[in-house]
Amino acid sequence: MSVGDPWQPFREVLETPWEHVRAWKAKTGRKVVGHLVPDVPEEIIHAAGALPVAVEGAGIQISRAQEHLPSYTCSHAMGAVELALLGNLDALDGMVIPYACDTTRNLFHVWSHCFPHMANEFLRLPKRIDYPGARSYLRSEFQRLMEALGSVTGLRAGSEELRASTALYNRSRELLRKAYRKQIDMPAIWTMERVRTLFASAVKCAREDHVAWMERLPWNEQAPDSLDRVSVYVRGKVWDPPGLLDMFDRLGMLVVADEIVTGFRGVEVDAAANGDPLQALVERHFAMIPYTGYHVDPSGLVTGFLGRVRASGAKGVLFLNPKFCEAAAFDTPDLQKALEEAGIPSLVLETSSRGVSMGQISLRIEAFREMIGGDL
Repeated sequence: MSVGDPWQPFREVLETPWEHVRAWKAKTGRKVVGHLVPDVPEEIIHAAGALPVAVEGAGIQISRAQEHLPSYTCSHAMGAVELALLGNLDALDGMVIPYACDTTRNLFHVWSHCFPHMANEFLRLPKRIDYPGARSYLRSEFQRLMEALGSVTGLRAGSEELRASTALYNRSRELLRKAYRKQIDMPAIWTMERVRTLFASAVKCAREDHVAWMERLPWNEQAPDSLDRVSVYVRGKVWDPPGLLDMFDRLGMLVVADEIVTGFRGVEVDAAANGDPLQALVERHFAMIPYTGYHVDPSGLVTGFLGRVRASGAKGVLFLNPKFCEAAAFDTPDLQKALEEAGIPSLVLETSSRGVSMGQISLRIEAFREMIGGDL
């Protein structure tokens, strides 16, 4: 890793993520377990002695995955299968796929059929998060996952290991939140693309290394911002298509809050440092902004969303709805109607790495920016 430029280690991880994973595995002799976002507790994988690595399919060019999945599968799931078919994931000893939607439920069976050499686990997340028994159910699932991973790594993690892993990930989330605030306060240095690189690399490398690199960043560096930026709130799953945040930087837009799984949503809440560490992860899950695939009381969903948008101070809301994602599309009309009644402009973008023109997206975002913040 380069030591001259404090931002370089994060870029290097993202430039060659799977080579980096292979090098880590060869150096340590330990296991690597992939996971398909959202809401897989990386602390449990880490406590079992493995390296947790997020497998994100958005932005992957598809050539073989359609042999195994319907063409209407979202880019995130389709791209994950493509990565595995191309051999990029050959360092994985296991894979955890969460029950976030019907696509991930079906994907687990396809994945187990195509890649039986991996120790594959289906994490059955509760769909009704307001159900009285949801917490006890999720705790049993987390316990089952911890035991299954112990069979893969040979390390049966207990409370001590899980507590240490939770402390590490809490520290990582603390630093990522700090970087997010820097993005808002000093966007000339802490650009959205730079901060996205911090977030994206965090789930692709050893978290101990990532924390050490982040602690060496130029936190006290100052620079005036020459752009007149317009604040927006973003709801979506992943930053797709690639290059979207760089486009925001160029157009003078500023994301002041987001619900992206690999964005602020994933670091907003810590797990309690005291008490039962497994229960702390359960409580953290229910404290996060509900994922679009979860069943929430409609009125509570709308009220909570409006409250978060207003608290952010954003001038408008941008929906990044993955193409073929029924869960995202199902909630959007109610949320848009509530925003309209509240006098908050919004724009819905159907995003995908397949068949979506970046030029068209740029034109629509630029027009939205002009509408809510004045001409460039």
